Amino acid sequence: MNLFNMFNCRKIGSETDPQLNVFDSIHHNWWFLIILLAELNVQYIMVSYPGICVLFMTTPLTFGMHITAFILGLGSLAVCVGIKYTPYEWVKKIPSIEEKETEQSLTRLIDDHINSVQNRALERSLLTK
Repeated sequence: MNLFNMFNCRKIGSETDPQLNVFDSIHHNWWFLIILLAELNVQYIMVSYPGICVLFMTTPLTFGMHITAFILGLGSLAVCVGIKYTPYEWVKKIPSIEEKETEQSLTRLIDDHINSVQNRALERSLLTK
């Protein structure tokens, strides 16, 4: 799925032009092809050769398993098309967490924890006296 997602990430698109053809002008970026082939080979080596499988703690895959993984990977291309056809009005309704809100809530949690630890320490010191 990671290899197919590399294709999905090539063309992001916009609201007016979803750019569905993720394979368009693929030959213009040789670095993309080199990295894609290198990653494909490394992943194949990791799950195909018993000596290497020991290093990565994997089990060799059968031909049927490779085909199944390929077909499941193709599914990420279909998911990409579905995402690109999702109306922007729906996307705007998805709640998001702003960074400032997250930072403030995290700061509150830390402060509450510090206060509770200090209160417990104070209670212990009062009980021992």
